[in-house]
Amino acid sequence: MSSDEEILVGELKVVYDFVTRAKFRKAFEALQKLLQLKTPELTEAPLAAAGIEDKDSAEELFLFVVSKYADQLEQEEKFQEVFEIIEQGLELFPEHPELLNETGVRLQRYGRSLEASICFERVLLQEPKYLKAYQNLQNTKCELVERWHFRMLNDVVRNAAYKRAIQNQIKAGHDEVLDIGTGTGLLSLYALKCEGIRKVAACDGSEIMVQIARDVFGANGLSDRICLFQSFSQDLKIGDKFSLIVTETLDSGAFGEGILETLIHAKQNLLLPEGRIVPSQVVLYVSGYRSRALTASNILINEHFSSDFNLPSNCLISKEGIKCYDAEDVSRIKANDDFVFVTDTVCAMTVDFNDLECLVRCQEGLEVDQFELSCLDDGILDGFVVWFDLELDEDNKISTDPTTATCWNQAIFKLNQRLPVTKEQRLSLTMSCKDGALAISHNLNSMDNQISIDEHVLEYLNDAEYYNKLTTDIEEMEDLEKVLDLSLFPYTGLKLLKEGKTSMLFCLDRAEDLIEFIANQNDIPMSAIMLLSSLPEAFLLNDYTLDLIILQPVDVFGQINSEHFCQYQSLFPKLKPTGSIVPSRLELHGSIVHSDWIVKCCRVENPELHQFHIDRYLSTLETENHLDLGPFTYENLAEPAKLTDVHFDGKLHEADMQLALREPTDPAHIHAILYYYQIEFAPQKEFLSTQRVQSFAKRSAFIIPKDAFQGGNGNAQAGQENDDNEEDGGQPARTKVNRVNINIVQNHGVIKCNLLDCQ
Repeated sequence: MSSDEEILVGELKVVYDFVTRAKFRKAFEALQKLLQLKTPELTEAPLAAAGIEDKDSAEELFLFVVSKYADQLEQEEKFQEVFEIIEQGLELFPEHPELLNETGVRLQRYGRSLEASICFERVLLQEPKYLKAYQNLQNTKCELVERWHFRMLNDVVRNAAYKRAIQNQIKAGHDEVLDIGTGTGLLSLYALKCEGIRKVAACDGSEIMVQIARDVFGANGLSDRICLFQSFSQDLKIGDKFSLIVTETLDSGAFGEGILETLIHAKQNLLLPEGRIVPSQVVLYVSGYRSRALTASNILINEHFSSDFNLPSNCLISKEGIKCYDAEDVSRIKANDDFVFVTDTVCAMTVDFNDLECLVRCQEGLEVDQFELSCLDDGILDGFVVWFDLELDEDNKISTDPTTATCWNQAIFKLNQRLPVTKEQRLSLTMSCKDGALAISHNLNSMDNQISIDEHVLEYLNDAEYYNKLTTDIEEMEDLEKVLDLSLFPYTGLKLLKEGKTSMLFCLDRAEDLIEFIANQNDIPMSAIMLLSSLPEAFLLNDYTLDLIILQPVDVFGQINSEHFCQYQSLFPKLKPTGSIVPSRLELHGSIVHSDWIVKCCRVENPELHQFHIDRYLSTLETENHLDLGPFTYENLAEPAKLTDVHFDGKLHEADMQLALREPTDPAHIHAILYYYQIEFAPQKEFLSTQRVQSFAKRSAFIIPKDAFQGGNGNAQAGQENDDNEEDGGQPARTKVNRVNINIVQNHGVIKCNLLDCQ
């Protein structure tokens, strides 16, 4: 070894010394200095002498040091320095995918989602199969434009009602318009297209939405006819007043986006005395409901879990259940026969948006409406559902009634117990909206002492089939002295402790209060439980220590738990020679589906918006992977089939397969690949599917891009149906297809399905 190489070995050992002592700033500086040296290259010999296997390992060391140093700076709230060191890393490794992805993750964490999305896109331009960045990009797009925005734009009933109301008001002389919360600019476009319009201004607090609106106005040749502001209306400093204010800043509970405060300010500062507001008023309705699906995310209802651990009733409640209300699409849940109205429906509150005194009374909590609900039959009450009629003007109204097709979800107020009720029983409630927070008050909640836990943990605990299958398969194993249970909640490890089948449990501390409560209730000594703050702590355990490791294969949203799978091989040394890891196998299953609902949630389908070019500028924010799918309406175009084995590592795996359709199909009807998982907990045991009504892990879908079949129908074969007759609109009939070819890629514990072609 040359003298230069000896220097290199010495420097690398210094870096390792800093790393082992968690001196990451010094390790970063030493590595940076080393990598900037123009003398010896990082050849295999000096790397091996320093304990580094190859150049990739040296690169991994640098990335590890950068990440740990950035974590330390974050804890010290030195956020600017975080990006400075990452930029320095990019100078040494230009366009490095891991560093770019790391930059995006941290930008997203700080609320800079637009910049984060650019980082992830840069990664994918270089490495399209770097699926960690693909997954991050999908998540970031959902933050930039929430999926309800697509449903809203595709709601032709809503759009038409707003269009007519705006036309009516402008025709009546209210010809100076301010569009508050303009979004993509649709309501402003309606105003600008009206005869007699004199002035239009629009504002929105979202940077990305203002960018889209600006592009849309430009594409329609209207940039010089509208004043567009990136600002909340309360912060506008324009000096002008308007004769008409239009807005659609309402959430499922009507007031959650601050419409009361917005309109109070607008009437006092932005609206002319004789001016009008569209919508003119909102009328809220309430009914009682029963739904297991909604209850499973709020309280413990799994009797098997309760009896195994001697838990009192109503002892667990979701932390999220403490908030005012949830937003749910009741029509989807009803489609699964899991939502029943158990009381009559009453009109609970009316708010006049054109009456300043009414708005102020509501905002200050002085408007309190009392009402009674009557139970329709003997049964169970789980909570209350609220929807509203939005009266735009005298002639136009839209409704969020769950029995009608609407883009809105409904507001769900959950009880903290499943309350038995009798026919014609009267329930007394009050409704208010102090500070813009819709609230329902009653005396129906249990007052017992309760433990608050994460709603996703509750959904996991309430999946009785998963609970029974996992515990049964593991209880048949022998010699389980030490167990590492990395599940969302370690009920299997706790059950083994309680039954004396194991002596030591290692688990994550995400539900520490509940773990301690169960231990006390069941005489389990806490000294037998070691709580870990994160998965990396498990690697500090001695090798050959564990008899069993229980992983969480998928999360509640329907994604693979990529962290667990990427660390799978690294966990093996912690096992005794006879030890096991659960699950032993995981398969991805799915089918080709047609679903107008899922398409309308993911992209702009409304032809009117195509004419306005809105779809062009919103298309960059469409997602390819729709997670967390509850019940929804769809048609299986192919028989469900196994798509691939899920590999327990972070490496690149790729496979192609063909799915035969049930009958020849127009390619435009192929909307998505609906997917779920089959889990084998122990070898040779029966698989458990996540394609179950009560599964904690929801299904997900890969969305087929709208342009997937443009330029022809893939490799359409001769002899298939190819009508020369013209369909509606005078267009020639499309060639129908019989088979779909898809490509399945797995990388970094993330899976992506791509449509290749159809035949």
